[in-house]
Amino acid sequence: MPHRAPRPTLRDVATRAGVSAALASYALNGTGRVAAETVERVMAAARELDYQADARARSLRTGRSSVYGVVIRNMRNPFFLNVLRGMETLADQHGASLLIVNSGYDPNREAAALRRLTSEGVGGIAVAPIGRNGPLAEWAATHEGLPIVAFNRTPDPSDLANPARVPTVGPDDKEAIRLALEHLLDRGHRSATLVAAPSELAADWGREREFLSLCREWDLRGTIMRCPLDHAKVSQAAAEAIDATRAPAFIVNSDYLGAAIYDAARSRGLRVGEDVSVVGHDDLTTSALLEPGLTTITFDQERLGTEVMAMLLDGARQRVDVRLPVELTVRGSVADLRSMAGPETQRRQGQFR
Repeated sequence: MPHRAPRPTLRDVATRAGVSAALASYALNGTGRVAAETVERVMAAARELDYQADARARSLRTGRSSVYGVVIRNMRNPFFLNVLRGMETLADQHGASLLIVNSGYDPNREAAALRRLTSEGVGGIAVAPIGRNGPLAEWAATHEGLPIVAFNRTPDPSDLANPARVPTVGPDDKEAIRLALEHLLDRGHRSATLVAAPSELAADWGREREFLSLCREWDLRGTIMRCPLDHAKVSQAAAEAIDATRAPAFIVNSDYLGAAIYDAARSRGLRVGEDVSVVGHDDLTTSALLEPGLTTITFDQERLGTEVMAMLLDGARQRVDVRLPVELTVRGSVADLRSMAGPETQRRQGQFR
């Protein structure tokens, strides 16, 4: 029978890195005050030895599972894969793993997923929740001892005094909407349509509020088009809006839905970037491959996942909201209507140059 090499231990990693076992543990777990150079040396030693933390031993020692639950809203949207990649990378460094469930924008499925993950004894749960006051709000109130982090959800100012509030991680919603509307205005547009989920399902409601506020401030005609955030349904609703609007411009909350606007334009024999305009959100890898490329809001999706996972590993003790910086990536999906704009529009455009 072939001899199996013994499994590398924490002490082996410490010896390879030239530090104490305690310091190696701090470096691997992200606890204590450890110099960045030391952390890198310990991580390198762990990789060289193919060291994996003993999850069962740590669970017995800490009383917390090394398996963490993740509830996402839409398995078809590649955005969530990027977030999960960031989570998984950090989880792997700490000997943890992820159990992923898809709610499919169904509140009943979200509630069932939360119950299931709790019964599995996970060490914490990250949720891309449904709605402002969906299943997560009621469920979190009865599970204060379990680390919970919400992502892609607008922080609720009215919840700041709640000691059991769920911290959130996501892109800067206000800046994202401002950049999108500013770009449309700069290219001569006087109206815009924000594609949003039905009110009871919308978790990023802050984007809608900022959209309406800026439309009033900048004297733009702003419309919110609500429909299920499914590619086919968004395409159908957008096609109907295109029929009723001259030079329509859409702002969508994901590049996944941005592609649906392209389908809607094609169904009417029109071209995005000339007859129809659209600004996306997320900057998926495929967005630059559309014809024309999709102008979109860009931010670090893997970093979002890393921030979420770091909160969970820390027990979500710091109940702060993390907003990630965003920027506009300009491609060719917004028509230039400046030659059609009157003096007042041109004056307002000058404010942003």
